[in-house]
Amino acid sequence: MPLENCYPLDEQTLKGKFGYGVEELQDISRLLVPYGGLADINLKPGETVIITPATGPFGGAAVKVALAMGARVIAMGRNTEALKKLSESHSRIETVQITGDVQAELKSLQAFGTIDAWLDISPPVAGNSTHFKSCFLALRHSGRVSLMGGLNGELAIPVKVVVHRDLRIKGKWMYSRQNVLDLIKMVEVGVLKLGGQRVEKFKLEEWEMAFELGRRFRGMGPR
Repeated sequence: MPLENCYPLDEQTLKGKFGYGVEELQDISRLLVPYGGLADINLKPGETVIITPATGPFGGAAVKVALAMGARVIAMGRNTEALKKLSESHSRIETVQITGDVQAELKSLQAFGTIDAWLDISPPVAGNSTHFKSCFLALRHSGRVSLMGGLNGELAIPVKVVVHRDLRIKGKWMYSRQNVLDLIKMVEVGVLKLGGQRVEKFKLEEWEMAFELGRRFRGMGPR
């Protein structure tokens, strides 16, 4: 591995003080992805940010990182059971279901007051999802948007709303070297905690068992 892709970790703190194993530490790489987008739009403590979709591996990581950055999170997704688990995991998590009804979603979002920012990390097939319009409409004046998803095709944007509200839209691919250093500091001082997920080990010849377990236990939260 190239030396510039290696980062030192405080082993005494991470393994000794916090008791993290390799299984927990490897999760830093997943948390880094949404951190790149949240840092890019300068998410601040006390702000409210929408995360879409919030129940997958990267969306769930975005929720965790945004909380560690001091924000309140509105987690959006289709899976009501997964959203319920998220809301029960932290007092600063609110949830809104993606229903396919823009106005219903917008009303639910507006019930939580001023919304400062929005991070989207949607999969390729989500290009026609109603949450894109409802989230744009829900942002305050001068709100910020980070688009990190890998959508297929084009995305319809409500241009009048973007212009009249001075919304700032930024695309972000992964993260910078400085983002890596900053997130490692958050983990080492204990602001961003690792763990809380079920982690299993498998031998190479047990790959089918690993895939089956992953299929059965999708989404965020302890198992």
